[in-house]
Amino acid sequence: MRIDDKMTLKYFNDLAYEEIGEENNETILFLHTKLLDKWIWKKQKENYNQWFNGYHCIFLDLPNHGDSKSEDDFSIKGASEKIREFIEYLTGAKNNDNANKVNIVALGLGCPIAIEIANGNPNLIDNLILSGMEIADFKESKSDSVINRLAKTQSEYLNEKPDAFIIKAYLRYFGISKEYFDDVERILERSIKEEEKIAFESLNYTISDELRNNEELLEKENILIIYGSKEDLNCTKSAIKLKGMFKNGKLAEINKGNHLWNIIDDELFNAIIIDFIKNNHIEESSKVRILE
Repeated sequence: MRIDDKMTLKYFNDLAYEEIGEENNETILFLHTKLLDKWIWKKQKENYNQWFNGYHCIFLDLPNHGDSKSEDDFSIKGASEKIREFIEYLTGAKNNDNANKVNIVALGLGCPIAIEIANGNPNLIDNLILSGMEIADFKESKSDSVINRLAKTQSEYLNEKPDAFIIKAYLRYFGISKEYFDDVERILERSIKEEEKIAFESLNYTISDELRNNEELLEKENILIIYGSKEDLNCTKSAIKLKGMFKNGKLAEINKGNHLWNIIDDELFNAIIIDFIKNNHIEESSKVRILE
């Protein structure tokens, strides 16, 4: 039986999650990208014994994603507050001097949520690993949002297409194989209106003055910022912008890396994550370019 088959779904308030290694003190919290959910960490779950043994790994569904059902509209602020409460619960529940180490590994939408948690609670987070983040230069008004106009066009177009066509389009967009057809199909459970709200929040995240002035956080050394060379150009620009803020952090480019490189090149992903968490180090190679 595979490790992920043995996991049971758990809840903290309306947050759904799976975990392994809960007997261990040091936690790694995995936060997924927009519209998807905790299934994207399959390769990390399956290879726990090889890469993450000795850590308490938690695979969480963001609010309004997967099994984390919510009556509230999705917002980055609201999501960060809910997940902060969950982290405080975790660290308090262990009642151990070494139990305050929570490392966050975030993809896409998980990144601004992780940053907002760290911004309000710098001492709550140990290592912060951010991959494929997007930062907007300014926040659009919802009424004039390009996202709104695209969503309307998308709904009119996709309503005429069979589900299989839509799912295959998502698979191509994320650069993953048909092995994940059933997982990606869960996107269709969400209404176009809900999808629009999540996309608007994700693509309109801006850096607040509070964050720009948070010297304690900005001086942290245990922050790793990653982008893939095959990701959207805004991911590259955003990663460089973040590195300009987190002067002591590390910036790395993954050669031919897609947004979901944790699935596509899981061994490289796992090796980078655990090496950084254990040693605050990242190894340069033909696939990894370090940008200081």
